[in-house]
Amino acid sequence: MSETIDIRTTFLRFPGWSQHFWTWLTGRALPHQKPLLRHTWYSYLVVTLALFFAGLWLSAWAVMVRFDFWYLALICGWIFSLSASRTMILVIAHQCIHRCFAGSRAIDRFIGEMITVLAVYQDATTFKIEHFDAHHREAIYGTEDDPPVQVLLSLGFSPHMSRRQLWRQALMVFVSPLFYLRGFKDRLWCNLTTGVWRRVAFFAWFGFWLSLPFWLPRGWAVLLLAFVVPIILLAQLSALLDKLGEHAWLTARNPSHGQRYYHASSTWGRYCGCAVPASSMSWQEQMIAWPQWFALMLFYHLPSRLLVIVGDLPNHDFHHRYPSSPDWMVSAYARQADIDSGVMKGPPYSEIWGMFQAVDRMFQGMSEAPVIIATSMSQSDVGEFLGQ
Repeated sequence: MSETIDIRTTFLRFPGWSQHFWTWLTGRALPHQKPLLRHTWYSYLVVTLALFFAGLWLSAWAVMVRFDFWYLALICGWIFSLSASRTMILVIAHQCIHRCFAGSRAIDRFIGEMITVLAVYQDATTFKIEHFDAHHREAIYGTEDDPPVQVLLSLGFSPHMSRRQLWRQALMVFVSPLFYLRGFKDRLWCNLTTGVWRRVAFFAWFGFWLSLPFWLPRGWAVLLLAFVVPIILLAQLSALLDKLGEHAWLTARNPSHGQRYYHASSTWGRYCGCAVPASSMSWQEQMIAWPQWFALMLFYHLPSRLLVIVGDLPNHDFHHRYPSSPDWMVSAYARQADIDSGVMKGPPYSEIWGMFQAVDRMFQGMSEAPVIIATSMSQSDVGEFLGQ
């Protein structure tokens, strides 16, 4: 634990006024640090939807106008819309199915269904069954009956494979057209067959995008580049990357953790950052270390935070300990407060720094797990679940 805490405290080389930014970027709060501000549920929803629609508009505008360096605006639009769409699913819809977002069952259900339509993902009811009613159950969590594990098994990730083979399989899935096609087909089918008002809403939303080629300049390019690429393709890749590093799937539990903390040995904090170069380095060493640090933070850890480990996901272990906590909007500070209290219940928290480091740790554990003969999840279920 001391080694991982030291990574965050190395950021104290930067001014105190910047520390809340570093807490957001890394996902890790400093000891005894208090949140600077706290959203209400509706301000969180409004900001997320604003970023989502702003990203879609910016991408569409860049494709239509094709000004100099339009592709830079397109990429910025992708970042906004993809980050917001993942936040809509993994934070807002997630809290809605836990009934912890607005605190009203009716409002949470409405919001959950609305944003899953906008993000072209499975309906909130199915999400609840797979996540709340299955994944959070002690008898199912992390086993071959857990929906995320069934997805990974169906995609060819298997305990009989070595860590190197699992990485090779991941690369093959990342570039497989069948992976994206099957996922989109199943998500589309879910929206077209679930609930009358949901079908109406989806027809209106999806129909708007399909109509663009008929009335908008460069409509086909707008449809493909502003909507299909970020909301369909990149979102599905983001979902898979999240699942691969979220837990140590299929690993044995620690009996000493008991029934209350059955998840502790296979759940961790996933943080985005690397140690800031030490002031004790010689100037020659710092001339090398600082450019490397900036490159890693800008091109690896920042994209990981914006596009995969969004919202409260860096502190997913806190969510499993306190699934109904009202502090999900400030989970980094709440998790640290739990540690700082000195009376933390359960085993110590564990953490990993780096998105791919978390995936590698999962692959290492999976390669050492008992071989699973088969999975009960059909291929048609895989695409639906990848939206979570």
